[in-house]
Amino acid sequence: MPWVFLVALLAGASDAAEPPSLTAPSRPVSAPSASLADALALEAAGDDTAALSALEALVAAQPQWELPRLEAARLLLKLGGAPERAEAHLDVATRVAPANPRAWYLQGLMWEERGNPLQATRSYEKAVQHRASFEEARFRLGGLWASLGDLLKAELHLRYLARARPEWVQVRLQLAEVLEKQERPLDAEAELLAARGFQPTSPLVLRRLADFYERTDRPQLAAKVRKSMEPPPEKRRMRALKPSRR
Repeated sequence: MPWVFLVALLAGASDAAEPPSLTAPSRPVSAPSASLADALALEAAGDDTAALSALEALVAAQPQWELPRLEAARLLLKLGGAPERAEAHLDVATRVAPANPRAWYLQGLMWEERGNPLQATRSYEKAVQHRASFEEARFRLGGLWASLGDLLKAELHLRYLARARPEWVQVRLQLAEVLEKQERPLDAEAELLAARGFQPTSPLVLRRLADFYERTDRPQLAAKVRKSMEPPPEKRRMRALKPSRR
């Protein structure tokens, strides 16, 4: 699984749903052997298989409680190979808790895993509709809309993030790329320079800036940026002088 997708799953794991979005657990048909906290503790200890089994037991006992379904779906996506099972959990979760932004976010990840970026954007848009500050969902929307060719929507979400977290360099690099595709080189350069301001020695940032200067016919600036990436020359060590015999 690509590392970006795994990071997104971990973000989904740490992003707890807002209290108004939660539903109280229904009366269990048969008491499961482990609680939700126990299941998550198993995952934290590295036993994903046991954690998933505990979560599935909670779902069977309390099918209308969305939280075990969300955690089970997240874990299934993390483990890979069972997107249909994740989809089934998320379909129920979004139905019983339609105002829970995390349910829509995880559904977006599921659609990405299944190779349906357009459907993923619809789910992510639902997530930010219910929580405007859902940064992980906005970040994925910025990348997906850019890949789908809707540069204005991509800019909308990336601009929001750049204002909310100006130090988020990855957002600024992606925004610069979107602006350049819109034939707005001055705006793109401003984002690249801002990124360099936050990470002045980052090889990625400097390469992006140098490449941009080359594409915009400014080879001298490109060479200057590339020069700054070179390691400083080693200082010559002076040979120790022996004491004079005089």
